[in-house]
Amino acid sequence: MSPLLLVAIGIATTAFAQVLLKQAAGHDVMTSPWLGFMAMAAASYTLSFLLYSVILKFYALNKIYPAMTVAQIAIVTLYGLAVGEVIDARHAVGLAFGIVAIYLILS
Repeated sequence: MSPLLLVAIGIATTAFAQVLLKQAAGHDVMTSPWLGFMAMAAASYTLSFLLYSVILKFYALNKIYPAMTVAQIAIVTLYGLAVGEVIDARHAVGLAFGIVAIYLILS
């Protein structure tokens, strides 16, 4: 598998785990739906962790960590917008700065 594909899957699995945790938060603790979402989130984080250990073979930590983190934040923010969460101007500007920062770090 290509390193870039590993990065994309790593980003997606971490963002997916965040979404699953948000879904779990909508249920009472220790109920079947909560346990299901928590188990899926844990599995997604586990896969992400394993992928990240491989990704670090190909990329410098000080470059790939911020790039992946900002990408995850952007995906989670898009999910938030899709479910009706409000993104104000400061939040949007912060995301834009994050994207610019990643461009500068990776270039």
